[in-house]
Parts: sequence; C-alpha cells; structure tokens
Amino acid sequence: MTSTTVAAAGNLKRAGVETGMRDLLWFLFPLCAILIYRPALRAISYTVAHDSGPLVILAMAAAIGIPLTGLALVSRSTPAAFAGYLTIVIPPLVTATGGLIHVAAQGGYWTALAISVPTVLFGGGLALSISPGGVLVRAHRITAIALAIFALAHLLNHLFALDSLAAHKAVQDALRVIYRNAMVEPLLVAALVAQAVSGVALTWRGRYRRGFLNHAQAASGLFITVFLCSHVIATLVSGRALAHIETDFLYASGGRAGLLHSPGSVTLIPYYFLASVAFFTHAGIALRRTLLRKRSPHANRVGAGVFALGVAVSVLILAALCGVGGLSRGV
Repeated sequence: MTSTTVAAAGNLKRAGVETGMRDLLWFLFPLCAILIYRPALRAISYTVAHDSGPLVILAMAAAIGIPLTGLALVSRSTPAAFAGYLTIVIPPLVTATGGLIHVAAQGGYWTALAISVPTVLFGGGLALSISPGGVLVRAHRITAIALAIFALAHLLNHLFALDSLAAHKAVQDALRVIYRNAMVEPLLVAALVAQAVSGVALTWRGRYRRGFLNHAQAASGLFITVFLCSHVIATLVSGRALAHIETDFLYASGGRAGLLHSPGSVTLIPYYFLASVAFFTHAGIALRRTLLRKRSPHANRVGAGVFALGVAVSVLILAALCGVGGLSRGV
C-alpha cells in the first residue's frame, strides 16, 4: 500500500468520524429545546398570576413556538431531520411520559400496560418497516379515513363549548352513542394502533425523503402518534379505568377554571393546540398529494386551505379550553 493510499484512507476515516460527531450534535437541539420549554410553560402561569394581559398570549405563543423550531432542521441531513422530529413532539412526549409514569406506579398489569404502549407503537412500527411498502400504505390509508371522520367530529364537538357546556355535552352524547358503542370502540382503538404503527413504519422507511412538505407530513404524523399514546392513556386508563371519572370537556380543560387557571394544566396548551394543527397538516398534505396524482390544478390551494382551517379551528378550541365561552359563563 503506497503512502498516498494510506493518507487517503486516513482522510476518509477522519471525515467519517467528523460526520458522525456532527450528526450526534444535531440531537443537542431537542435537548436545549426541552430545557427552554419547561421555563416557557412556567412563564404562562407567571403571567396569568400577575394578570399581565398581552404577556399571557406572548408566553403561550413562545411555548407553542419552541417545538416548532424543529422544522428548521427537517430539510437538512437525515440525523438532523430526526432531531427536528424529536423537537416537534416535545409537548406530547412530556405529557405522555407523565401519564405512563402515573399508570406504571399503579403496579401489576398497569405497569405492563404502560411499558407495552410505547413498545408496541414504536417497536412494532420499526419492525413493520421491513414489510412491503404497498401493504403499509394501504393499511395507513384505510384506517386514516375512519379515524379522520372520528377526529374531525371530535374536534368540531369542542367548538360547541364556545357557546355553552350544555351544547358541547349534547353533541358529545350524540356522538358517544356511536363511538362508545361496545362494538365500535374496540375497533376504533384497534384502528388507532394500526394507524400509529403503520405511520411509524412509513416514517422510518422514508427517512431519506426530500422536500419540506414530506418532512412536515412525517413530523405531524409522529406528533399525532405520540399524542394518541398520551391521550388514550389519559382518558381510557387514567380517567375511566383508574379514577372512574367523566372524561368530558371539564376533564380536558382541567376544570371550570380552564387551562390557564388550573394547577399544572398549562402543559396542555401546546399539547392540544399543536395536536389539532398536526391533524389538519397531516390530512392537508395527504389530500394535496392525492390531488397532484390526479393532476388537479387546485392541489396546492386545497392543501393550504385545509392547513389554514386547521389553525383557525385550533385557535378556537384552545380559546374554549382556556375559558372563553361556556367555561367563563359557567353554562
């Protein structure tokens, strides 16, 4: 081996080490984001306690905006994209971790359940990523249609709380006749699991994807997956199975005081708002892609319209959860 070859090999090795170190450094970004996220949540409580008016809105915007900084990374290298994804899912990750710890502390099979939920969703997703892509896509699309109808009805139901809690409950009771049916509810939970597992698998299969919208769809899908993990644990397990309480709008809002004034509930402000935005983002990009395949000239406008609608609906739902409308009037 000549000296030139040895030098070239050495340079390649050093370049590989430098690239590996640079890839690891990307993951300092979500670590720094979560360290800032906690004080941002406390800032919401501080501004509310001191009746700071516009500063409350600013503090809420800051807490919501911190996870979204991960979008700056998603179009870079693959490690940077996953660091960006991890940053974006901070709100449901924080809430899910607390919920899983609470359930695990009950001992026995509750501990096994708390361990199995993230294991099945993410471990199962990674395992399924080696299966034929066409099967995964079909499974994801079929469950997506049913779940989109449920999620849309569920989100729009919350808008009735702006009028009154009685109006919200009337719509909720009508919907529960369907989705809490003894046959429908298990199928709905199974569809949630199938959607989450197939989504994780597709995200991993497409980890070398290009284009901001492709990454935005993956990030929003992962957010929804972690959110569902947290939300199902909070409602079906912590709420209904363990505490035996009604998981209605008052449960979601932390009581009649609303998210802003209920102890510990400010963590749910970015959690709920971004979950709703993530749903509309994921659906909007998927609809845009479908229309592009059909060569529709309206694909971009429809995708943008769904996203804009999602932001508007999310703002209104957050307002209701924070005390605007029915909560503030106590009706």
